[in-house]
Amino acid sequence: MLRHALTLIWNRRRANRLLVVEIAAAFVITFVLTALAVNLWSNYQRPLGFVYENMWNIGATNTAYAGSMFSRQSHSGTLADVLAALRALPRTEVVEPIMTVPYSDSEWRSEFRGAGDATLSAHINRTTAAALQAIDVELVDGRWFGPADEGQGYRAVLVNRAFVEQSFGPGVEPIGQRIDPPGSEGRGAQRREVRIVGVIEDFRQKGELSDTVPYVIERYEPDDERGPTFSLLLQVAPGTDASFEEQLVATIESVAPGWVASVTPWTQMRERSLSTTLLPLKIAATIAVFFIALVVMGLIGVLWQDVVRRTQEIGLRRALGAAAGSVRRQIQLEMLMVGAFGILIGIAVAIQFPLLELVRRIDWAAATLAIVISAALILLLVALGALYPSWLASRREPADALRYE
Repeated sequence: MLRHALTLIWNRRRANRLLVVEIAAAFVITFVLTALAVNLWSNYQRPLGFVYENMWNIGATNTAYAGSMFSRQSHSGTLADVLAALRALPRTEVVEPIMTVPYSDSEWRSEFRGAGDATLSAHINRTTAAALQAIDVELVDGRWFGPADEGQGYRAVLVNRAFVEQSFGPGVEPIGQRIDPPGSEGRGAQRREVRIVGVIEDFRQKGELSDTVPYVIERYEPDDERGPTFSLLLQVAPGTDASFEEQLVATIESVAPGWVASVTPWTQMRERSLSTTLLPLKIAATIAVFFIALVVMGLIGVLWQDVVRRTQEIGLRRALGAAAGSVRRQIQLEMLMVGAFGILIGIAVAIQFPLLELVRRIDWAAATLAIVISAALILLLVALGALYPSWLASRREPADALRYE
C-alpha cells in the first residue's frame, strides 16, 4: 500500500504542490512559536537568583531637580535621614538603595575586560551587600563587598557565574581579577580599577522568563561621582498590606520636603513583566491558530474534491473487493505522506533559525524539541483533516463507477 500511495502522490504532484507548501509554512510557524515557548518554559524552570516575596520598590523624584531623587545634587545626608526614618517604621525589615530594581523596564550595560583583554558586555547594578542578602542572593565564592572596600583604589564588584564562565572560562580564579572597562584609563577618580571580590549565583534581574546573562553588581557609595541610584529596596514583614504604602510615602515626604515618592510591590512588577513578555507570543499564537485552521480547512476541501474526482477509481477498487476500511486507510496514508513531505521542507527551513541565529531565543536545545513537537502536531492535524474525506471515500459503492461521467 505504501508504494501504491507514493505512486499516486507522484502522479498528482502538481495538484499536491500547493498543499505541501501550505503544510510546510504551517510547520515553520508552529516551530517558531513552539521553540519560543520551550525557551521561555526552560527559563521559567531555572533558579531566579533572588526572592521577590515581601519586597517593595520605593521610587521618588526630587521636584527641585531634574531626574532622580538620588541625583548628584541631592545631599547624601538627606538620603541618610530618609533611610533612618524608614528603618524606624514597625513593618520595615530592610531598606537599602539600589540602582535598578528587578522586574523594572530599565537596564544598564557596560563593557568589561576579561581574560586576554577580551571584552564582555554585561548588565550592571549598584547596591549594598545588605540588600543582596535580604533578597537571598547566594554567594558562591569570595566575599561580600563592605566597609573594608571604602577608600580603596579600586571599585569592588560582585559577578555572577555566567560572567565568570564567559569572561574567564574554566580553571581561572576570578577573585581579585581586574575587569576595568576598555578605555577607562586616566579619566579621574570615578574610573578606578574594577576588582572582583565575590561571585554570586546567576542573577536574572528581568525575571523568570529572561535569559541568563553576565551580571556585575557594584558596591553602592553615597557620594559616587558617576551618577544616581534610582530606587530603594524595601523588605517588609510578612502579611504587610497595601495600607502601609501611605505611611511610607508620608514618612519620606515629611523627612525630605520636595520629594514625591511612590511604592510598588515586586509582586505587581513581576506580574506586569510576565504579561509584557508573553503578550507578543500570545498575539502571534492567535494569528498562527487562525492560519493553521485555514490550512486544515483547505486540506479538507482539497481532499473532498480529490475524492469526487476519484469516484471511478474508488468505485472500481470496491468492485474488485477492496473493503471500506482499506479505502479509508489509503486516503489517510496518502495525506500523511503529503504532510510528511511538507514537514521535511519545513524542517529544512527551521534548522536555519539556530544555525544562523535568526532569533536570539531559538537555540539548538529549544529547536530540537520544537521540531519534534511541531511535526507531531502537524501530522495529527493532517490526520484529523483526512478523517471526513476518507470516510466519504469509503462509502463509495461499486455502482458509482458505472454512473460516473
